Amino acid sequence: MRRLEKSKLLNMQSRYAYLFIAPAFILMIVFMIFPIFSGLVISFTDWDGIHDKTFVGFGNYSEIFQDKYFYTSLINTIYFVVGSVPPIMLLSLVFAVMLNAGIRGIVFFRGIYFLPTITSGVAIAVIWKWIYNSDSGLLNSILYSLGLPTPDWLNNSKYAMVAIIAMSVWKSLGTNIVIILSGLQSISGTLYEAASIDGANGLKRFWYITVPMLSPTLFFISIITIIGSFQVFEQVLVLTQGGPGDSTLVLVYYIYRQAFENFHIGYASALAYTMFLVILVITIIQWAVRKYWVHSEVE
Repeated sequence: MRRLEKSKLLNMQSRYAYLFIAPAFILMIVFMIFPIFSGLVISFTDWDGIHDKTFVGFGNYSEIFQDKYFYTSLINTIYFVVGSVPPIMLLSLVFAVMLNAGIRGIVFFRGIYFLPTITSGVAIAVIWKWIYNSDSGLLNSILYSLGLPTPDWLNNSKYAMVAIIAMSVWKSLGTNIVIILSGLQSISGTLYEAASIDGANGLKRFWYITVPMLSPTLFFISIITIIGSFQVFEQVLVLTQGGPGDSTLVLVYYIYRQAFENFHIGYASALAYTMFLVILVITIIQWAVRKYWVHSEVE
């Protein structure tokens, strides 16, 4: 009898659990799963968003390999990823170690570094557009006062992508710093004490204890940072609109152009899934080589 009552209670608890997770599950289906499969179907059609869809099979995907702007945007995106990810990783680690040192006002500094993360990307881009202004911008005013050259940052193909990378690095530090901080605080202090007794200086303790123990955290950050860098969009939209020329034309902005300016929504969907495959391949490679540098994966 007691077992039967216990079984009924568990069944009732399970029903309540499903009831509570149902809203989140429904929202995930409506706003994530359905759009994913819907976009995949659209990628096999010729559709302008208004008229009826025309099935074209793999026509959109074959067109991608003949599209010079796709290759241009892919190269620019890879340039952005290579230029932004290493500084983000390095600076996030350096600032996190500094913030973990217990300096006065640590809470204030943590808030300052995290502030860009919770600020609208468009708002940040507008501010940086003023900073980069060639006539009255803050950056060129400082350079002029120091007697240094004052480039036209956003209208010169040599500097435009560099300017976007600099802004993106600044904006991306907050989240990574918080994640690394949590990893630093999970490292046992006894490891550092033992290393100090053995005569290891601060640099050796950092290299032989901090970095290996943080390697799983750094691996996670490298994954999310690379994926996020491939999806760069707001900075390009506000600062350069893909110019000058096509020097800052990145994949997501090119997809945006095809979908909402040229109304080639089927082709834009194919571009989006091609970008997904590129990111997937890179992520698989990262996962495959993790055992060579991630401490928990070393046999």
